[in-house]
Amino acid sequence: MANFKTRARALDLLGRQQIAGIPTAINELLKNAHDAYADNVDIDYFRIDDLFVLRDDGVGMSKEDFETRWLTLGTESKVIHRKSSPPPTDPSKPKRVAMGEKGIGRLAIASIGKQVLIVTKAKNQGVITAALINWQIFELPGLNLEDIVIPIRTLSELPNKSTIDSMKEELIGSLDKLLAQDDITDAEYNNIASTVKAFKAEPSDLHHKLNRSNNLTGHQSSGTYFFVSPVDETLKFDLDGSSTGKEATKIEKMLMGFHNTMTPEHPKPILDIVFRDYRANDGTYVDVIDKEQFFTVDDFEVADHHFKGHFDEFGQFKGTIKVYQEKTYEHIVNWTGNNFNKTSCGPFEINLAYVQGKKNQTILNNEDFARIIAKADKFGGLYVYKDNIRILPYGNSDVDYLDVEKRRSKHAGSAFFSYRRMFGVINLKQEDNFKLKEKAGREGFIEDKAYRQFRNILMNFLTQLATDFFREDINASPKAEVWANKRAEIEASHKALEKQNKRARAKKERFEKALNKFFSDNQAGLIEQEVGTIFTEAAQGFNTIYSIKDHDLASQKIIDTESETRQKLNDYRKSIIVPTPRGFLVRGELKSDYEAYLSEFDLLEENLFSKTIKKIDELVDETVKKLQISISKRKRLEKAVDFISQEAKAINALKKNTATESANEITKRVKELTTELMVDLDDQIRQVKDRFKTISIDNEADIDLVAKRKELSDEITSVSERNTNILDTIIRQLEGIYWEKDEDNNYITNEQITSALGEELEELKEKIHADVELSQLGLAVSIIHHEFNSTVRSVRSSLKDLKAWSDVNQDLEGVYKNIKINFEHLDGYLNLFTPLNRRLSRKSENIKLLEIKAFLKDLFGSRFARHEIAFNHTNGFAKGSINGYRSSFYPVFVNLIDNAIHWLNESGISNKTIRLHAEEDGSVYVSNNGLEIPQQDKNKIFQLGFSRKENGRGMGLHISNEVLETAGYKLLLVEPRKNATVTFKIAKMD
Repeated sequence: MANFKTRARALDLLGRQQIAGIPTAINELLKNAHDAYADNVDIDYFRIDDLFVLRDDGVGMSKEDFETRWLTLGTESKVIHRKSSPPPTDPSKPKRVAMGEKGIGRLAIASIGKQVLIVTKAKNQGVITAALINWQIFELPGLNLEDIVIPIRTLSELPNKSTIDSMKEELIGSLDKLLAQDDITDAEYNNIASTVKAFKAEPSDLHHKLNRSNNLTGHQSSGTYFFVSPVDETLKFDLDGSSTGKEATKIEKMLMGFHNTMTPEHPKPILDIVFRDYRANDGTYVDVIDKEQFFTVDDFEVADHHFKGHFDEFGQFKGTIKVYQEKTYEHIVNWTGNNFNKTSCGPFEINLAYVQGKKNQTILNNEDFARIIAKADKFGGLYVYKDNIRILPYGNSDVDYLDVEKRRSKHAGSAFFSYRRMFGVINLKQEDNFKLKEKAGREGFIEDKAYRQFRNILMNFLTQLATDFFREDINASPKAEVWANKRAEIEASHKALEKQNKRARAKKERFEKALNKFFSDNQAGLIEQEVGTIFTEAAQGFNTIYSIKDHDLASQKIIDTESETRQKLNDYRKSIIVPTPRGFLVRGELKSDYEAYLSEFDLLEENLFSKTIKKIDELVDETVKKLQISISKRKRLEKAVDFISQEAKAINALKKNTATESANEITKRVKELTTELMVDLDDQIRQVKDRFKTISIDNEADIDLVAKRKELSDEITSVSERNTNILDTIIRQLEGIYWEKDEDNNYITNEQITSALGEELEELKEKIHADVELSQLGLAVSIIHHEFNSTVRSVRSSLKDLKAWSDVNQDLEGVYKNIKINFEHLDGYLNLFTPLNRRLSRKSENIKLLEIKAFLKDLFGSRFARHEIAFNHTNGFAKGSINGYRSSFYPVFVNLIDNAIHWLNESGISNKTIRLHAEEDGSVYVSNNGLEIPQQDKNKIFQLGFSRKENGRGMGLHISNEVLETAGYKLLLVEPRKNATVTFKIAKMD
């Protein structure tokens, strides 16, 4: 009698060579964890140690289970047989549908690395089972399965080095035997033996550094752990992917979305899966399958279009279609591919979201659109789930199993869908869809009749949806009108907004350029120089008058020269004026720059232009006096008023003409538009009437006449409604032109109102973002403060113990002193949290200013010494005190001193000094002689987010000012005190 014999290579063929790659292998192990009733799966990849660890907390295995089930190929999971016992389950949890089918999925682990240590324990058993398997042996030709030894141990705790070494020795001993029998070559022996000897993983030691670790020693504890080393090098490439990060890595494509978490009211995920990629030995890791990187319910709900429904056992779809979240249709899609007979694939459900690919066609805001498109580029697709477990590879952005892109390339005009712009799920159930069977290599379903029907149903569904709802020709389908009209509306709105933004950008650029030129000219002294030149030329002109003998001519020359000089001065003054911004929103730093410009221009008016005009008057008086001639002051005044009047009239006339031209242009365009719309309507009516002659009324049934009447009237109504909507929009715009005179005789326009609302909105947005950051920062400080205190107390106690040892051991004295000095330095910084934390139980008190200085000296002493900065105070400061909470004042002083140190170092001066002073009224001054604050920055330094520091966040002075205001004080930038370049003042509020 003959029998089949199984070569060892069969395991390699069924396992490593059957699986598509490491991501698929990991997915298979996750399914095994699901079948083992696990709640958590932890994957840890230690790159430096070349170790891959996968742990689950499922029911685990006893030694008997391991030998009779795990080490037995083709075990029954879904097949019920009288001679086979069902796989173990957890009666305390809801029943799970087994995902394993062929009993070979466990061999997938061979794809991850050359050998694996398996550690497992069944619940309610006190014994841990461990086995060491080297997969290289199974690649060797000529060996039968019974020739290969797998070391197994039963233990009371996780295996340690001694246990691992004994298993390695047993494995190498079996290789020695095979070598002696000439079953393997010397080269094969050396290759495998070196791999076995290099295995360093020790679960007993690793247990302490693994997150969510369980040592499996408890009676109720259970689970299965895999320790793989060495790891196949392709895992690194599968994890790292492309350098751009725009494409999903292979691991992300296969492991993201293991459960459906994207649709509203999705089932609760069964497994909590974490994949930690340790790329260095510092304990930090990358969360490879961060759930927020995948589609969320929020992403799903904001999409442009939604398709949800049920395909029955005949392949007919019935459900809801929601277009642009405006109109919801109850819709049916028929499928005739099976002649209305029951399908082999069975009934299933679909829930699909779709985002328009162009920004000018979507209802999503910019932030949502950017986020979802980035996710869709990585993970877009239609995912298939069976009993809430993903079926690979469906959903991968590069697996277009429904030929969506193929149809799109062939029928660009009519094919609506793009595979990377859709995201959604197909929900299958084993009881309904059992004929859809996965391939052994987990590369999708076997392409039999059931799968072909399943695929054809979905392809027909997408094709019919495009025909019914997403056609350019709205007459081709009555339901296409909503999409076509809404898309046209969004495109028109986006186009108008683009034009407006383009104009606004151009205006803003000109505005910024004018501001920058003003500041650079002013800082360089060019404005003062130009005004000086005008005055010098005037003085020279007046000097030439002395040679004129005729007093009447001289008088006229004086008046003319004065007038010309004033004209030149006024023209130059106007040339440096930056016009009030119009047509774009001025906020943030630009707003601060403009406010600084206004302040600086006021100073120029007061200190330069007004004084120059006064000097011109003095020059006229001096010339008149020297020539001893009489000039009517009335005539000079009249000349000046005439000049100003002509200037004002010219400006107003220009603006009047511009306003009139704009109004005439608008009137003209409105008339042209209304005429065009009326012509369109008239043409449509004529076309409809013209078609009357082709209609034979005598041969038409009544029902046909009703339908024909509706068809013709709809054509007219459609044009009429379009025209009405356009004109309503124009009317609203015209009605929006608004102005009103206030009590001060000034006019308020809708532009000013819109601008004010826009500024307020932007400020509120920025404040919300800042408040979130600050609240997170405050929460972090609150949490870590307790830990700091506990740690500091522990270190202080340990230092005392070490001091006792160093007193009797001279070798320890140097070590003790070094640790003590460094700890005291660190403790100084940690003390900063003490006044902050007193908010929890704080009280108002009279704080001596010297106490604040002592605190600052302790905190910054080493930096003062390192940067050679003198930290001085005046007698006034030494006598002073301030009343309030320490937690309110200490951080303010810390921020001011920290900033001063930075800018003193940037200045490069030698005698760097910080000086503290106080006045009797309670005001406190903090001065330094570092870099000066530029004029345009003086109004900005207290704004949130403004900073000139490299990588500065611009929060310190803003927060300090707000904290002081709550305490009844304010922080001001004032004129620098003597020998200082910058001075801040802390003063009581009025």
